[in-house]
Amino acid sequence: MMTAAAHVVAEGLDIGGPAHPLPLLVFVETDDTILENSDSVSWFHVRRDWRWEEYRALGARYYEALYQFNQEAANKREEQAAKSPNPEAKEEARQRELFERPTMGNDQTAVLFEETRPPQPIHIRPEEIAPGRVPARLAGKQPKCFFALFEAFLGVQLMGRAAEPEIVYDELNNNPAFARACGFTPVDPYGHYHQSAVPSLRKLEQFDQIMTASGLWSQCKWETISANIQSGQIKPEPEIVHDTTHYQAFSTFEVVEYKDDKGKTQKKSQSKVTKKCRCEDHEHCPHEWVLGDEGAGTVVKSTKKMYWAHKASVLGLPRQGVPLDAVAVSDAATFDSRTLMPNLRRLFERLPETRDWFEYVLDDGAAYDHPLMEEIEDEFGLVLRASMNPRRRKPLTENLPRGMAKLTPYGELICRAEHTMDYRGVRGDTNCFIYGPPLDEHKQPCCASCPHKSTCCPGAKHGRQATIPFAALPHVRPEDPPMGKRFKFMMKRRPAVERMIKRIKLDLGDPLLSKRGNASFQARLDKSLIALHILLHT
Repeated sequence: MMTAAAHVVAEGLDIGGPAHPLPLLVFVETDDTILENSDSVSWFHVRRDWRWEEYRALGARYYEALYQFNQEAANKREEQAAKSPNPEAKEEARQRELFERPTMGNDQTAVLFEETRPPQPIHIRPEEIAPGRVPARLAGKQPKCFFALFEAFLGVQLMGRAAEPEIVYDELNNNPAFARACGFTPVDPYGHYHQSAVPSLRKLEQFDQIMTASGLWSQCKWETISANIQSGQIKPEPEIVHDTTHYQAFSTFEVVEYKDDKGKTQKKSQSKVTKKCRCEDHEHCPHEWVLGDEGAGTVVKSTKKMYWAHKASVLGLPRQGVPLDAVAVSDAATFDSRTLMPNLRRLFERLPETRDWFEYVLDDGAAYDHPLMEEIEDEFGLVLRASMNPRRRKPLTENLPRGMAKLTPYGELICRAEHTMDYRGVRGDTNCFIYGPPLDEHKQPCCASCPHKSTCCPGAKHGRQATIPFAALPHVRPEDPPMGKRFKFMMKRRPAVERMIKRIKLDLGDPLLSKRGNASFQARLDKSLIALHILLHT
């Protein structure tokens, strides 16, 4: 792709048509040649092969959102000046925000972050814009080129860094080859404004803010994934995997006391309440009290391992290792299993072509819940398979078949010789699980040489067999028991989601957040997925 900084077009010469003028002079820099011949600089090759024509509609929506942003900023200043002081006290706001969280039993609050739908272009036609060509304005300075800005954020993401404005600004100013590849020219030393000059940090922050607030990062993500599906880069699979991950929050918390339904005083960690304004007197200014870091919460990994963080729900294809969605959880303290259903609904709404792909959903032990399994099967016709989670059940050592020592909560039957019996299946007429003799490393029964054979199975020719009634393992679904070989074989694919999370979180991002709020966190996830899926078709 030729950028404004890489070629010069003579005015008034329409050799390639008004939308695609052909370059008359092409300047080739030495470092461009070095980058072209280097296999280790992935961002340069991806940027070179990037099909910018596919992003014209996104660019038109951005320019429209930029126009609306400037108009709303002027109107908002006038409205705030006319408002009366906010009568709500800080403690009242703290309690209100607490009970609006989904983890406090508020069913009106969505479990997952709800994205903003981008505005449709009204005044700008996509075919009118191109790299180095921005919409005409009646007054004011020309805006920065959308394609150059987008390439700058994408390039930083492909470098493995979080595409945040301060990092993009640092890269553009300290890497001239990167700035030139994106389509920017050096800043005028005399201070004159030029549309193609490297943008200031404020302009980069404004671009990211508009893309985030207008839902354009999210829209770009869905369009990129859909394009990969249509082109065959992503192929159907019978399973889809789910898991959650956390990013450490860029904020602190406070402990809020409240009264529960029984009148007892309880405590819960929550982001601090503040006002997003620069008023000196927060107690009497007209602005509303809000959470300083909406969505952040205490993520519990174990009794002694907790994080103040944001949480994301991830869905992906295990065989190809491709994530299809990563969405911020409205309250990071939400139990992991509550994110699965709304995430599936969201995926099938945004990518309806994937609705008929799957037969199974694979998850970890947090989703091992019979009502959840039935809900997913009723709504989507999918079988949820999750790692066994006995939830504090203890092994059974009494009322077991002859020669058996214990039955673990995971459905493993252990004999007196401390061998694990071989699970064989179920018997529907008697409602029992069937176990065969334990097998050695050669897949042969161990019973022939067992010292307990005389008391366990003296007359058995092929070794001990035993049955366990369904009632002994009430938490196990007989129609799909986790002890089965097919179940265990399929569950070997579930850890693929961990590798997807690693690509999103570490390879193409940073697990430490530098902004607050779920909107910014969702934008971080979207930018990582955009970069990953652009890599798929280059």
